[in-house]
Amino acid sequence: MKYVRRTGFSYVLNNPDGTKRPRRGLFWMKKIYKEWFEYAKLSPFGCPEEFGNLEDFDDFEVWWKHPDYGFELFCEPEQREPLEVVNELEEEQYIKHLRIDLTGDPSKIKLMFKRFLDKNLVPNDKLVSHARFQPSKPQARIKIPSLQKYRETYIQREILGMSRGDVIEKRMLPPQAPYQSNEERKIQIHRIRKHDELLRSISREVQKAKQIMKNIKKGTFP
Repeated sequence: MKYVRRTGFSYVLNNPDGTKRPRRGLFWMKKIYKEWFEYAKLSPFGCPEEFGNLEDFDDFEVWWKHPDYGFELFCEPEQREPLEVVNELEEEQYIKHLRIDLTGDPSKIKLMFKRFLDKNLVPNDKLVSHARFQPSKPQARIKIPSLQKYRETYIQREILGMSRGDVIEKRMLPPQAPYQSNEERKIQIHRIRKHDELLRSISREVQKAKQIMKNIKKGTFP
């Protein structure tokens, strides 16, 4: 993995036949895409068909390296050099074609080229993703621990069938202190399982996880 200024983290992945794919970049950290995958596998709402049949993939890394899925869905297009010698002309919005007489006055050619650049270069100070699927927020605003917590709560409530009190007790109840009597322990457990704000927070976490899954169906995350 190599850090490059304009594309964030860039990767070279291998094809199944051992050949290397072109180096391409990601604007968001890989662990964000891993959470995307984990949520998509849990989602009862489905996901874009471009993700493939996720039931065929138990391991994120296998899906990530597949030539049709994973990295290919989130990477930026292959970067071309900003200046190339070409034999064929192509029509693109920000591509211009120049005719240069290589036998001309070098000083005049350099001056004319500089004037052309000063007039035509497009300001490009911000990173703009052109990936097929993109997270909905800047990387700094995506909190992986929170996403993991919502996902774990969803699993406990919606898949394992745990009550909200069970989730709270498992997450927050400290070990019994040596000096604590069994009766005191029972009171402590009862209070924490019935804490109104904690109960509401568990419900909110499940709803947040479900909303994230609905967003995945629309092609974005979280």
